[in-house]
Amino acid sequence: MSAPDPGASGRRALLFGTFDVANYGDLLFPIVAAHRLRPLGWEVVPVAPTMRQTGLEDALQPHALGRLPGGIAGDAVLIGGGEIVHAWPAAFLEEYRVGDLPAWAYPSLWLGASLVGALNDLPIVWNAPGVPSPFPEPLRHTAVESALAAADYVAVRDDASMRFLGTGHSANVTVVPDTVLDLACVWPLETLAPAYTALAARKGIPADAALLAVHVRTAGLGSLAMEDLAASIDAFASARGLTPLLVAIGPCLHDAEAARSLSSALTLPHICLDDPRSLREIASAIAFSRGYVGNSMHGYVTALGYGKPGVIVARPAFRKFSGIADHVGRAQDVVREWQDGLARLADTLGDTVAVPPSVFDALDRHWSAVAAAIADRDAGRDRRAAFLRRYVSSTLGTAGMGWLLQPVTGRAVVRAA
Repeated sequence: MSAPDPGASGRRALLFGTFDVANYGDLLFPIVAAHRLRPLGWEVVPVAPTMRQTGLEDALQPHALGRLPGGIAGDAVLIGGGEIVHAWPAAFLEEYRVGDLPAWAYPSLWLGASLVGALNDLPIVWNAPGVPSPFPEPLRHTAVESALAAADYVAVRDDASMRFLGTGHSANVTVVPDTVLDLACVWPLETLAPAYTALAARKGIPADAALLAVHVRTAGLGSLAMEDLAASIDAFASARGLTPLLVAIGPCLHDAEAARSLSSALTLPHICLDDPRSLREIASAIAFSRGYVGNSMHGYVTALGYGKPGVIVARPAFRKFSGIADHVGRAQDVVREWQDGLARLADTLGDTVAVPPSVFDALDRHWSAVAAAIADRDAGRDRRAAFLRRYVSSTLGTAGMGWLLQPVTGRAVVRAA
């Protein structure tokens, strides 16, 4: 893993997210943020529940939340992106099956981040994370509304996320596109050529291969058997002279196993990228293909960013899929069934596609707002102090004085390593 860029000035933005799990899209957020903020004199410091390395060589090494507050110097707090604003147990990720970490991993990335900002009197910004579902009323009142009130700038990545935050808060919430839509500006296509050349040599991809990038997740099959999906891909690719390139975009979500399962069922010659070595390798696999179809939103975002048609097979039907399609004006690119996805791709292969200029305008405005918010430490001082008072008061009301006096009474306090 790469270390945060030491070439930036002394101002450090602590960016909170799941940067300790091997998932392509999540690991791009710090890279995009660094690209945007470094010219303004900010170093982006990724912070995650653990400091586990992901095995993807160009991902930025995160600092562990257990070192906060006070263990990591920072001048601002940024929350997201990624689908992280919720309180769901994180036990579905193997990386988080340690002690009580499944219970607090996700809340730590938005509520914990807000507390870190308030305790250190740092500007707090929501960097277009996703909110996958509504919060229960007590949690929304005691945690969500308080955290929003403490923030200097709040952006989420789709209309559903804004709705799920509720209406009881006073924050001015902005909806902006997912920041990874900037990827082709961060890594222009020519800069991915070395990664693709190395991938082609490693996997034996012929120089004249016309590739079809495919991403499948077991949960994304629905009722479809893997063998039936393989037969459909065989027929689709054979009819168009394409070579399927199976891409494990989220190794932490068992994408490698799904890719190998699909690979074993295909009869057409194909490439199985079940062992990606870097984020650039994954990006190049999609960018140098003729098109993309799969269950990953950021696989689709990558394809569109590099001018290649793509389709999201929206299983499970996360609202983020329709959210990204609305931003780019391509609602037809989101389907529920694999057969419909292949049919949609058949209609768009060879088309000239691009991220609309309006998306880049919105992202420019977003990053300008982020820069202005994190540069003004004084503006939110009263809000942050009020947030701390409200949070401590409400938690005392539910957890009791014993919670506050744990260090004195000798009760064990577990901190993640």
